[in-house]
Formats: sequence, C-alpha cells, structure tokens
Amino acid sequence: MTQDSAQRIVSVTPASPWKRFFAYFYDWLPAAGVFVLVFIIGLALANLILLNTPANEVSQLLSNHPLWWAYLGLGSSLYYLYCWQKGGQTVGMRTWRIKLVKADGRHLTWGESALRALLSCGGLANLWAIIDDEFRGWHDIAVDAFVVQLPKMEKTAEEKKPLI
Repeated sequence: MTQDSAQRIVSVTPASPWKRFFAYFYDWLPAAGVFVLVFIIGLALANLILLNTPANEVSQLLSNHPLWWAYLGLGSSLYYLYCWQKGGQTVGMRTWRIKLVKADGRHLTWGESALRALLSCGGLANLWAIIDDEFRGWHDIAVDAFVVQLPKMEKTAEEKKPLI
C-alpha cells in the first residue's frame, strides 16, 4: 500500500456547546432568507392557481390551512438538509469553523439529515450537548454524528492581499 492510498487518520476535537449555539444563532439569517423565498414562491403559486380569487381571500385561505404551514416548515428546513448533506456545514458553522460529520468522516445522507432535523426539536436537542461528554445532542447521537472543531488554516498569499 502506498502513502497516497493509505487512509489519513485525523484527530479532531468536539465543538463546544457555545460554538454550536453561536452557529445556530448565526444561521437564523440565511434560514430566514430561505423562508421568505419559500413563502413568496408558495404565495405566487397559490395566486396563480386561484386566479380569479381576491388576494386577501387567498391569504386568509392559506393562513388557516395546515398544509401551508407544513410547506413553509419543510421548505425552510431544506436549507439545513442541503448544507448538512452537501458539505457538513451551514453558513454559521463555516463562520465558527465547526463541521458535522459521521463517526467515519463521511457527510450525512439526505435521510440522516432529515432525521437529525426532525429530532432537533427546533434546536432544543443541542441543550443535551452541555451535559454530554462528547458534546453531542440527541439528534447527533441518533444519526451517529459529531460536530467537530476544525483547525484554523493559514491564509494564502492571495487571501492576505488587501481588498482595495
């Protein structure tokens, strides 16, 4: 076996509950943007489908319908599901240099991401990370995932250049 084909073993440290909280708080901004986008698309489609219905009646109809609220919740959660599945990091997690990985280093699948989102109870599951030895929430334990702290990387010469 050559050096290139050997698996790299990397030692990582779990992300502190505080960094998890700050990343969670930071992620409300892009999640709100996705919510607004999902809301506008859904409202536009509803107005197109109910073409001859006044807009205030369409709004009243939607606000009382449980499918509308389910659509908004599922559509907004796609931000988290996509980020966790694609790269293991949301925007807030990138900012705080933390990453969501499986025990073997892989990213979560769509199913695991959906289960994690469902079990997070809107972020309440992160409170368990305060008392857990590995700083994992219920949702992390259920999908056998870890939120790990990434090392600080040295900036390249290009990144050190002034913007102006």
